[in-house]
Amino acid sequence: MYLRNNMLQASHITKKFGSRVALDDVSLEIKPGTITSIIGPSGSGKTTLLKVLSLLDLGETGSITLDNTKYSFPLVPKDIVSPWPKVSVVFQQLFIWPHLTLRKNIELPLETKGILKDSTDYLEELYTMFDMKEFLDRFPNEASLGQRQRVALVRALALRPEYLLLDEITSSLDVEQSQIILSHLVTIKQKGVGIVMVAHDIDFAVSNADTVCFLENGKIIKQGKPYEFLLESKNKRISDFIDKASLGASNVKIYSGKEEFQAYHIALLNRLPENSTITIIGGLGNTWYGPMGDAYKKYDALRIQKKITWDMLMYEYGEEDRRLAKEHPSINNLSILSKSMQNMADININSDGTVILQIFDPIPTVIEIKNQALADSYMYYYHDLLKQSKKFLG
Repeated sequence: MYLRNNMLQASHITKKFGSRVALDDVSLEIKPGTITSIIGPSGSGKTTLLKVLSLLDLGETGSITLDNTKYSFPLVPKDIVSPWPKVSVVFQQLFIWPHLTLRKNIELPLETKGILKDSTDYLEELYTMFDMKEFLDRFPNEASLGQRQRVALVRALALRPEYLLLDEITSSLDVEQSQIILSHLVTIKQKGVGIVMVAHDIDFAVSNADTVCFLENGKIIKQGKPYEFLLESKNKRISDFIDKASLGASNVKIYSGKEEFQAYHIALLNRLPENSTITIIGGLGNTWYGPMGDAYKKYDALRIQKKITWDMLMYEYGEEDRRLAKEHPSINNLSILSKSMQNMADININSDGTVILQIFDPIPTVIEIKNQALADSYMYYYHDLLKQSKKFLG
């Protein structure tokens, strides 16, 4: 149970290196059980922000509030009580001791605090979660980069932090390794840990974050939900960054208004082969059926004819969901999401490797993203959420 005022908060932070302003009036809130992604060009102040949030570096003005403790700048370093391990950071450099085995690297902080014996079961749980038992007794130079990344992450988690700050920890990994790490972050979030992740592209930011912040020249230019960045057109700096990121403008298409919304969903069923599956995270019951209007009858008949299954996790359900579950159970695998899950945009993962985000207010809008890595990441997320959901039988 987390108290309402529990959070890690930066308020009006300014940080300089000589005459250069690294952070310029930055404010940010990280709540337990959420993921915040920080994106932006190189040199924009992302790593500096993590250091100030963890008090590894100090701002000139502003304050950091950790739950009920406030640190107002300027501060004298010797007067600071370190927030570690309540706030833990994993940097790109990893900082793994080369003369110790990977297991010893993880155990050292626990041993220093005198809690190693009491942490044995929890460590075993982490080793299993990150699939690392077979290489734990190797030295760092005998392990791959992906294995060392997992060690650095588990070492931070071993002390049960409440806030975890990650500095581009997947930047040197291939797609498969990145997906493994990122899927585990979703599990960690669900345990109540507040996560801040500096990302070198927007794949993860769009797929799993609750909040995205765009940082440029030390300023937060935009802060909001992930899908808001895909709709960004007014700020050229943000739209240019997204265009150059791994998603690429050519892979993102937007369909706005009822007619385009309806046409998109009918066209999707037409292009998917028979016996395909549409995986839905965050079904909103009547909120989706409303914009479909009379076109829903055609959609429903076509989906039944082609035996296209809905694997759907629902925030809400309506009378039509009840009917589908009772009359066509073989193509409607419906489950109710836990009430603790926050209401995000309605997300579909299609069999053809496309992901769509749906927004209903004020104008029904479909954002289609063609990106297999993103689709795979969402599928990891779906299966994690499914474990915490209840089967809906109508």
